[in-house]
Amino acid sequence: MIEYVVKYQNNYVSSYLFLKILPSLMQKDIKIQAILESEIFTVIFDFDEWPGNHNNDEECVRFYNESFYHLRHHYKTIYPEDEFSLE
Repeated sequence: MIEYVVKYQNNYVSSYLFLKILPSLMQKDIKIQAILESEIFTVIFDFDEWPGNHNNDEECVRFYNESFYHLRHHYKTIYPEDEFSLE
């Protein structure tokens, strides 16, 4: 099933199939590397409120625990440092 989903349904919508069972798959020692390397848990978003580039080119990943649909309004909350300033 994992191979099929990764090959034919490789998009964010498929992540809902694995959200609750991913821990149990790991406990049963089922290989999930293909899921983690796929596009299933990846969402690409482009909002005008989020800049496309910065002076700082270093990759920076931050956690976000709120609704994905509210993410567009939380850039300054997630990246409050001056180096990520929109100006």
